[in-house]
Amino acid sequence: MNPQTDVLDEIGQLYMTELDKLPLQELDRLIKLVTATKDAAALYLSTLQSTLHGRLGGHAQKLRQEAGKSTGTVRFEVDGFLVSADLPKRPEYDQHKLKEAVEALRKWGEDPDNYVGIEIKVSEAKYTAWPPGIRQLFEPARTLKTGKPIYKLEQVTAPGSQVATNDSNFGEVA
Repeated sequence: MNPQTDVLDEIGQLYMTELDKLPLQELDRLIKLVTATKDAAALYLSTLQSTLHGRLGGHAQKLRQEAGKSTGTVRFEVDGFLVSADLPKRPEYDQHKLKEAVEALRKWGEDPDNYVGIEIKVSEAKYTAWPPGIRQLFEPARTLKTGKPIYKLEQVTAPGSQVATNDSNFGEVA
């Protein structure tokens, strides 16, 4: 075993009453080891997700484009695995431009609270439901960024036994 998993086993074998009796120096040592383990695990997970993105990201992007979207989840099968590739939306808004848009709404006789939150953040769900004229007003303040790609693998028991939920592209191999 390595030191990272050893510390988890060590803590897992202790009862709460035993942990309560440990000196602070020992608790500090365990906390530092667990924190280092958590940080290493996060780094390893990020590296593995980057590997999956490098291997599967192009095909996932192609499926999104074919579906007419730039973000969201697509599913496809590769080498006996059902791949769920999610690229979350991360919209950001320029605060100064948002203030200008809110003032324009007020001049139009509209209540800005119907369109934006108190912190002048714009809900993506509200944004997509707005009439085109309102959306156009806020477009200069909006920048659409994406989050980190997330991939999940689920082994398919038998070819063709799993039904994908994204579109007719299921079954194509990356």
